[in-house]
Amino acid sequence: MSGDGVEARSVPVSMLSGFLGAGKTTLLRHLLQQSDLKIGCIVNDVASVNIDAKLIRGTDKSSGGGDESGKKKKNSTADLTDTIELANGCACCSIADELFDSFENLLNIAKKRGIMYDRIVLENSGVAEPQNIRDQFNDARAVGHPLVEKVHLDTLVTVVDSATFIKDYSSKAPVAARPELGEGGGMRPVVDLLVEQIECADFILLNKCDLLDEKTVDSLEAIMTSLNPLARVIPCEHGNVEIDEMFGREAAALVSALNTEAHHRGSVAAVKAAHDEKKNTHHDHHHHHEHHEHHQEHHHEHDHKHHHEHGHEHHHGHHHDHHHHDHEHHHDDDCSECASKRQKTTAESRFGIVSFVYERRKPFHPQRLKDLVLRWMPVTHNKEVEKHDMPDDLSESPIKTVLRSKGFMWISNSHSTAFYWSHAGQHFEIRDEGEWWAAVPENEWPEDEAPKQSILADFDGVYGDRRQEIVFIGAGMDEEAICKQLDSALLTDEEMGQYDTQYNVK
Repeated sequence: MSGDGVEARSVPVSMLSGFLGAGKTTLLRHLLQQSDLKIGCIVNDVASVNIDAKLIRGTDKSSGGGDESGKKKKNSTADLTDTIELANGCACCSIADELFDSFENLLNIAKKRGIMYDRIVLENSGVAEPQNIRDQFNDARAVGHPLVEKVHLDTLVTVVDSATFIKDYSSKAPVAARPELGEGGGMRPVVDLLVEQIECADFILLNKCDLLDEKTVDSLEAIMTSLNPLARVIPCEHGNVEIDEMFGREAAALVSALNTEAHHRGSVAAVKAAHDEKKNTHHDHHHHHEHHEHHQEHHHEHDHKHHHEHGHEHHHGHHHDHHHHDHEHHHDDDCSECASKRQKTTAESRFGIVSFVYERRKPFHPQRLKDLVLRWMPVTHNKEVEKHDMPDDLSESPIKTVLRSKGFMWISNSHSTAFYWSHAGQHFEIRDEGEWWAAVPENEWPEDEAPKQSILADFDGVYGDRRQEIVFIGAGMDEEAICKQLDSALLTDEEMGQYDTQYNVK
């Protein structure tokens, strides 16, 4: 116990994300009205922060306003002190110190009142980027920020407006052109931000399901599970959910503890687990139907070699902070296997949505990649190809059936830089993700043995961890044809010899 009688412990933080109007504040109000936990709030929506604060302050639980007996005290000092309004408006646009100052202020209020919060809820703005905020927590832990001893990011919850999802996913507009989604948005495409909010979540709430028929809700649930197999998808109406599942003391979460590469690993592991399950199911089916011809067996198998599916993170592209929380992901495989079972049941068997991982240990030739693959991407906003170079007819491209693709890629014009392939809806781009671990001096690697082994597990021969590892998600995809199209852009054996000479690979 601390000197003032309040137990000193780390308070879990739940982060709420989602576009303006999706139902974040409704969910938060439901939480405060239904939960017996002591909850502190940081309201962070530029467009409606005052409205949100008033709604929250009007609750009647002791965690959201009231005395210790739980009696309602609307507009009292105690009622007001549980909510802090982030001064800069948007957590992901604030420097870490500003965001963390808000947590400090909230904790100081609790300390003065002689209480300890069971949970703090950070309600993001509609255009906030949850991955950015997660990175701020990771970076704070890496540098030993004093706040990390007091609070920790525990669960990521994204609220999706079911009624507008298809419209938003199909949007060609930047966030700035859609102020109804949240004020302060820039030129980032709506679909790109939407996908980040869905993928960077432990729980995805499909809100406003009462506005849709059952079949549409089921299909949306399948899409969400395919986009984020590590999350639990919960259809709901008016933010009405079982509070303990997401905000209780034993709420289970995984994504909140991951960094970019560890998150990618989890997604890859989930897809591979789904393929393994499909392969095993087919194998069992053969044993029960031995009259089937041998050539019918394993028609869906890939030529991938044995894969290491581990959960340890190593901060890909951020080698300055490799060493923090490298021990937290030993349970990824189990989570991935559970997720893959849900994915197969709802996504593949009912709606034909499948996933696979394209894996190769050769780099792409940059010009052939552009000519043979990138210009054929089924998007209207392609940051890698000039509009006049895009074909008028995509009917001949097998990639046309891809809904989402993402992952690390190796391009031959750089021996050190890892690139990230990102395609969602009508948007495609390739971005610099930092350095491959093979290009990072070993004295900058994590000191602990477990993350070192995690890094080395990705190494293969003289090229280290350089690789193509891209997840494809779509309906009716021709995996063999897509892989063949991608393979056509890889370096030939002769070009690999030239690559080795250029970069002095031995």
